[in-house]
Amino acid sequence: MSARRRIRTRHGKNRPGTIPAEVFAPLKPVTGRPPVSGYLCQLWQRRFFIRAEARAKAFSGSRNLILGNLWLLLGPLLDVLMYGVIFGVVLKTSRGIEHFVLFLVIGVVLFRLVSKDLSDGAGMIRSKKNVIKAFAFPRAALVLSHSLRTAYDSIPPILVLFAVIFFYPHGPGPTRTWLLFPFLFILMKTFGTGLTFLAAWSTHLIPDVARLIQVFTRFWFYGSGVFYSIDNFVDQPTLLRVMQINPAYQVLTVGRDLLIYDTIPDRSFWVSLTTWAVSTLAIGFLLFWSAETRYAKF
Repeated sequence: MSARRRIRTRHGKNRPGTIPAEVFAPLKPVTGRPPVSGYLCQLWQRRFFIRAEARAKAFSGSRNLILGNLWLLLGPLLDVLMYGVIFGVVLKTSRGIEHFVLFLVIGVVLFRLVSKDLSDGAGMIRSKKNVIKAFAFPRAALVLSHSLRTAYDSIPPILVLFAVIFFYPHGPGPTRTWLLFPFLFILMKTFGTGLTFLAAWSTHLIPDVARLIQVFTRFWFYGSGVFYSIDNFVDQPTLLRVMQINPAYQVLTVGRDLLIYDTIPDRSFWVSLTTWAVSTLAIGFLLFWSAETRYAKF
């Protein structure tokens, strides 16, 4: 036999230098969208990268400022002071609320943590376009890394929250219900990750959605009972029920019951929050995955 490589074709003839089609059969486009199961496997394989990137970028938002990471502590306190003066002192929304200062601190800190995931997701894909075009990887890794990073960033505000409650004069002090707060935090981050997926997906398809998210976040803030009790201002049963279904309101209510009023919230709150968290994450992830092939084409 000649030293030249000979390959048998489908017609049974030997033709030198040809490459059989079977060689190309396993090849797939690098921008293709794998099934959900395969996509999840890819994310699991990159779990160390997700964690490393999150840890590297954690607490980096204030590094260029003079006070640096101290703003992670000062930010929530200044917000509480501003809203406390305007709504507690001037508008008297504190009437009928026990431990209004603590009520306000929990509202401001926890709402900021929830809403930040939504606002940060807006425009995320476009801001990462260089990385997306340069490397082939599941784009959901960007969202998961950011979500983990915000979890790290939330540690200082939460420490401030607990410190204020602990040292507040004539306050409730530590109670056994504080032990349930980690479960609330997990539900918050699960829900927030779903919001980040939804915001990243929608603003990539329609960039103008980012402006709508800004308006919605402000409306969401004022409608969630951050600095007032909705029971004191809403008389219509239907409207009251709609506001109570709001997941941000439920987060604040559960947080206040656990940290201020030494009360285990009703089971309906936990069921509702779990439903919001799981469904938002599942829907957001699937919608984000559905547009996987489009993220590198802008």
